[in-house]
Amino acid sequence: MNEITFWDNTRRLIEEGIEKRYYPSAVCAIGDKNGLILKEAFGYSRWFRDESPCFDVTPEKIPDDAIPCTVEHLFDMASCSKVMSTTLLALKAIENGEITLSDSIWRFISNSPEDKKDIEILDLMTHRGGFAPWFDISKAGFAPEDAAKAILSVPLEYETGREVRYSCMGYILLGKILELVYGAPLDVAAEEHIFSKIGMKNTLYTPLAKGYKGQIAPTEYNSALKKYKEGIVHDENSCFLNGISGNAGVFSTAKDVAKLCMSLGNYEILNKRTLDKASINYTADIPGDDRGLGFVVKGERLSSSGDLFSNGSIGHTGYTGTFFFIDKETSFYFVLLTNRVHFTRENIFLLRHRRKICNSAISEYFKMKKITGDTK
Repeated sequence: MNEITFWDNTRRLIEEGIEKRYYPSAVCAIGDKNGLILKEAFGYSRWFRDESPCFDVTPEKIPDDAIPCTVEHLFDMASCSKVMSTTLLALKAIENGEITLSDSIWRFISNSPEDKKDIEILDLMTHRGGFAPWFDISKAGFAPEDAAKAILSVPLEYETGREVRYSCMGYILLGKILELVYGAPLDVAAEEHIFSKIGMKNTLYTPLAKGYKGQIAPTEYNSALKKYKEGIVHDENSCFLNGISGNAGVFSTAKDVAKLCMSLGNYEILNKRTLDKASINYTADIPGDDRGLGFVVKGERLSSSGDLFSNGSIGHTGYTGTFFFIDKETSFYFVLLTNRVHFTRENIFLLRHRRKICNSAISEYFKMKKITGDTK
């Protein structure tokens, strides 16, 4: 029995998402701690070459000059950046004795407002700090270098620790704190301490400045630029912060994300004690999502990873249509990168469909293991 038989249903579901216009293109990667099992591209990464906006979430015809997606395409990882860069840098700093989870904001930013000075690193990493989910820093009258000041100037939306509200603002602030800890810009620290360590050669911030062009899956049409964003971060705050921020900005390939998943499964980039600590569901008993340290954690509530990943499994999603998840019990990982916002950000059909794809992928993984007799 060959490889194609094992993954037929997962392939069918990914292709179905393209046929139904849930996303224009996708690249998936499947594997475990022993290596990469499947890597495949689907659809067309860019549908509109003439830079005319398309606000139809279900364009019927694929243009003749649409650009086929390849496994080498980079995707705007959006909020997956929170894990791939910011979270891992924070966890490495904890391992190295540079910071602790109980460190308060005032330790790093001495002039923190009274209502925020006691918010801890733990609160920022679990999205229970009290910060607003998102607001436009550029419209708040602050310069990019004053992003931390901008965030700290806005009143908290709820009492710290009482609930979970997913917050880009809290993670932008965490990114600024980590720049102080590492004594380097976030992109430099991530490249030195994360990406280069595990051979993520095509993972970076600001890819256009590094010479990448024509191999990046475009996101949404931008009326100010009068073109589709291609290599320019989709998130408006990250874009205002010159493409480098704690909440977004990383671009990567499915192969590189798979390397990251495998390194986590093998306890290479983090030791087992640290990853176990990061995989705890810190928010199971409070309203909101199931959250570990930076990671989304599979718990009893509805999960972006579907129904069949074991409890304690970890991963993250990105607004642009990116996703990765690692099964806690088996080290199985599933990476699915799409540019679902290419048609429009209102295109939300991927969210439910992805859970179906995840269920299929992990089921076919166990089928493969059973048929091949692989017990590793």
